[in-house]
Amino acid sequence: MKKLVFPLLTSAIALIMTGCWTPPNANVQPPGEPRLIQSGVSASNNHVRATVQSIEAAQRVLNLKLADGTAITCTVNPSVVNFDQVQAADPIKVALTVKLAVYVLKDGRLPGAGGKEEVIPFIAKVQSVDPSYRLLKVQFLNGQTAELKASLDTNLLEMQAGDAVVLQSAEATEIHIEKK
Repeated sequence: MKKLVFPLLTSAIALIMTGCWTPPNANVQPPGEPRLIQSGVSASNNHVRATVQSIEAAQRVLNLKLADGTAITCTVNPSVVNFDQVQAADPIKVALTVKLAVYVLKDGRLPGAGGKEEVIPFIAKVQSVDPSYRLLKVQFLNGQTAELKASLDTNLLEMQAGDAVVLQSAEATEIHIEKK
């Protein structure tokens, strides 16, 4: 009888616990007054799929359309040796290092000087923060998510779900041209 009760009890507890879990939600209003949490947050994502829209070879600049439809412009690090092989319309996988600013906003706005509100053009919201692994999971406006590895100087303890994320700059550190 004891051999039968223990497995049934653990199964029941496991079933109850799974019903308690809810996925992270980026559509919450973080607490506190609207403010800039941190600017110049360096983060990387090594698995970004994109299509090359145009190239400015002399400046080493790529205009990309990401798989989620977002358009970004990034500089290409001099260490990328196959930059001269990249052509417009190429599907690529790129490692990006980005600089972000993270805000607490109220209705997409930040109070400015003289009582004027400034509209902040954010591209994503924080979905979850894992300070122990320096991971910042963001949800873009179209619902797509990405997990970014934040640098050591990022103040992740101040960030939480619902904070607005603004792209300040992007740099390609690796490019893999994918077969058509």
